Amino acid sequence: MIVQTASGKVSGVPLQGAYVFRGIPYAAPPTGKRRFQPPAPPQPWPGVRKCDHFGPLAPQQTDPSVGAARIQSEDCLYLNVWTRGCEKESMPVLVYIHGGGFVSGTGADCDGLRHAAEDGIVYVSVNYRLGALGFLYLGEVLGEEYAASGNNGLLDIAAALQWVQRNISAFGGDPARVTVIGNSAGAKCTASLYATEAARGLFHRAVAQSGATQAIRDRRTANVTTLRILEELGLSGADPSQLLELPFEQLIAAQSAVGSDTSRSLHMFGPVADGRVIPLDPLAGIAASSGLPPLLIGTNENEASIFIRDDSMLHSPGMEPLDRFFGSHAPAVWDAYQHYAEGMSPADAWCTTLTEHLYTIGAVQFAQALASSGTPVWMYRLRAGGALGATHGYEGSLIHWDPEAQPPAALAAGDPYAVPAEQYPLARSMREACVTFIRSGDPNVDALPAWPVYGTKPAIMVLDTASRVADDLPEPAGIGVPHQVWRVDR
Repeated sequence: MIVQTASGKVSGVPLQGAYVFRGIPYAAPPTGKRRFQPPAPPQPWPGVRKCDHFGPLAPQQTDPSVGAARIQSEDCLYLNVWTRGCEKESMPVLVYIHGGGFVSGTGADCDGLRHAAEDGIVYVSVNYRLGALGFLYLGEVLGEEYAASGNNGLLDIAAALQWVQRNISAFGGDPARVTVIGNSAGAKCTASLYATEAARGLFHRAVAQSGATQAIRDRRTANVTTLRILEELGLSGADPSQLLELPFEQLIAAQSAVGSDTSRSLHMFGPVADGRVIPLDPLAGIAASSGLPPLLIGTNENEASIFIRDDSMLHSPGMEPLDRFFGSHAPAVWDAYQHYAEGMSPADAWCTTLTEHLYTIGAVQFAQALASSGTPVWMYRLRAGGALGATHGYEGSLIHWDPEAQPPAALAAGDPYAVPAEQYPLARSMREACVTFIRSGDPNVDALPAWPVYGTKPAIMVLDTASRVADDLPEPAGIGVPHQVWRVDR
């Protein structure tokens, strides 16, 4: 299949029931003088570009013990398209934003074949700049020309959405039915698009799974990270413009050294409320807006369980990890832990506290701001789970559940993302609701109870083996903690 895009022709690879176009450039390479600059339009090419392999990874720290190393390059602004081809009626479009804590991941992490072949959805996955190259705020050290540098990764996503608007109809997609979806940091990017003027009108609905606007930080906090990296690079007091010429490997090594503390790396980067790309008060700006896209958003009951298992610093409740996560807000979070410990085991209280202050509170604040603008919002709470409960990322296991793809020994081995048989009906229902939302902007399906819009009175779909709508879920302890813009405050 050969498709004409605005920059040139591309050829795809035939699959079982669909085609895939891997590694289509959606912006010019952000290299040389374009480093730390907003994305520029893609450069045209002659002839037919063969799109049979994924583009390079955005520079990031990788685990050398996990398979062969993929090529990394600052020339990383590529996207991938799965489609059944042009049909009589245009198909809805789903744009997937990968997670990875703003420091890792790639659009190649997913596979859009099932959505394309089975659901008739044109599926797009996107690379965007990560870490220092995508979210390092340089307005304080390099001046006005770099004032938007803390949001380059987000502007990359907006540029990809612009590409979709210009080109997706040639792949059979409907540019008036574009849904953005993300999990974890991908969900935080998705939510941040609501506060980004550059993304206005480029998507028509969104799904945010375990992430909201809580990763947005103010300029002061962002500058703290910048100064730490400059110090690691030996540029403190020197000319910081050397950042423009250093090999990217040195930048990644410096950010990895600064972020070697797990808690710090989880919150090291994210979008910046710079007053340009994102307003200084993002939630107030969202609440005051009109005509924003409908949103499907939710969190999981045991988000933090996977982090507690894998990080020795989090094994036991204590003020030290809370201080590293939450800065001056740590005492309020500790108070929430003590409140929960009165009615449950210390381990359960610790997991609940971290889950709510890392995920639930941010999702509730974002949903409330968006609902107050008059935008339809549907909210869920996933309660069904695996070996670690409904841990971070478990909703993806259910939505993408495929009994033929799940290794038979996964459950016996304690894989926290293996789906037990009693959850198969829920998995089918969640996938159906997600696809229905992508098609129509409303997740209601017969397989689930009637799902009301989230408004002034909370109405949340509790997804479980027996799902129900709850308007009596307890308000998270510490809901007043100001997580809408992340601050260091220390």
